[in-house]
Amino acid sequence: MNHYRTILLAASLILLAGCNSGSHGGTSKTKPTATAKPLANYKFTNEALTELVEERQEILESMRLSYDGTMYSKMEFAESFGDEVTLVKLADNNGNSLDLYLRGADEGKPCIIYKDSSTIDTFDCSRSARSISNDTTLIKTTTGNKRSVELEYYSEAEEVLGSIGSTILTSTVTADQVNITTSFAFNGFFKDILGEDGTGERINSTLGFTTFLQLGDIVQANEGSNMVMTFNTHIGGSGDDDINMYTGKMIKNHNMNTVVTATGSVFSGGTDLFAAGKQRILQRSNVNNAIELNKQVGVHSWGDGDKTAKEFPYTDESHRKQATYFKTVMGDKGIDFYLFTLDSAPANGAHWMTKADSDKYGFITQID
Repeated sequence: MNHYRTILLAASLILLAGCNSGSHGGTSKTKPTATAKPLANYKFTNEALTELVEERQEILESMRLSYDGTMYSKMEFAESFGDEVTLVKLADNNGNSLDLYLRGADEGKPCIIYKDSSTIDTFDCSRSARSISNDTTLIKTTTGNKRSVELEYYSEAEEVLGSIGSTILTSTVTADQVNITTSFAFNGFFKDILGEDGTGERINSTLGFTTFLQLGDIVQANEGSNMVMTFNTHIGGSGDDDINMYTGKMIKNHNMNTVVTATGSVFSGGTDLFAAGKQRILQRSNVNNAIELNKQVGVHSWGDGDKTAKEFPYTDESHRKQATYFKTVMGDKGIDFYLFTLDSAPANGAHWMTKADSDKYGFITQID
């Protein structure tokens, strides 16, 4: 269990440039000199990737839910709402899934179980209903619909569940091309429970470990085929930048084109993946607007706690990772593009790229 605690602590500190977490912006105190640049000398090794995968696999195995006689123990996706609420998709051994809306112990409202619009249930998950022993939390009770429910999970897992991501990747084979498209894992829950269907404010999904796993499966099944990564929905960022960079390297290594469609957008870690495309194509949501008005390709800086990115020296590993990643996927202009993101907007802000921005760094290769 001590190893697991170390994993959770490390995962909770992932606050890099593509991160979708609530990092804090602020006034820089120790800016590097204007001419300094981070070196692109970080080594992305198979050994480092193996360690990342093993750590994150433990998060996927950190929860089990018995509901109405069926055990759901395969964690498929998750999305965090601040620090107190997480939405988790769990599946049983037959691939049937449900959504668990897990509230913090002091939220004062029940947790929710959702399968579809006809199967919605609630149960008490307040502090008084929780039994905490060693590393685990247990809730054993009866739901509002008089069904038995038993939820057990590693107590500290609540802090990092959202890092696994909520973006579904679906592959479709047409002739000799594999089209990989994005969708949101919790559309039904958002519509039926939260009353949001995307017609108003954008619904953003998160990238994470599950994105890496899905893309790996697709690549393995279609080795040698021409593949296109298509962002057909709104990608709000990454919950795990370390693994997200390996996802981007997979896109690069398999010569995929990346496309933001008229119904999609990328921001933060989503833009990092878009950057990995051999050709980077933007299909405008409104062809009459300047591209920044459509808000389809967004960037910002990163932060760690109360420190901004540029308060860290460029020799820091975080900078060197990012510089290496962007040089790998974009070539000589990659490091300058990374530095542009640091100045574009604070970690809690957003800058939507203009055509001038794109042209300066050769970023979007085709605008339709």
